[in-house]
Amino acid sequence: MRASRVLLVDDNEMGSELLAEFLSLSGLETRCAATAGQALELAKTFAPDAVLLDILLPDMDGYELAARLRDCAMPPRIYALSGLARHDRRDGTDSMFTGWIEKPADPDALVAILCQAG
Repeated sequence: MRASRVLLVDDNEMGSELLAEFLSLSGLETRCAATAGQALELAKTFAPDAVLLDILLPDMDGYELAARLRDCAMPPRIYALSGLARHDRRDGTDSMFTGWIEKPADPDALVAILCQAG
């Protein structure tokens, strides 16, 4: 399913806001959260179709947040957006995510991923 509402979760607020602006110019409605707690609250009201999720957050790691987001009534597609290299990933966690995108991500590639059907 093509995403129309995207939640960006990253404690790098400046980078997140810049990416959100780019995604908005590409026709996607975006919201940003700097913590897992903020993301969970936004997910309730914003109901994102897709989440771009940093793994290293200050209040909860991205793996736990992804698991909680999967419990939503309409779970979004969740993409790990992280600087962690593939060998640093936890065993067995790839199934938590729709995809894994390494930072720095190409904004045009992100739009293509979020706008693809599937």
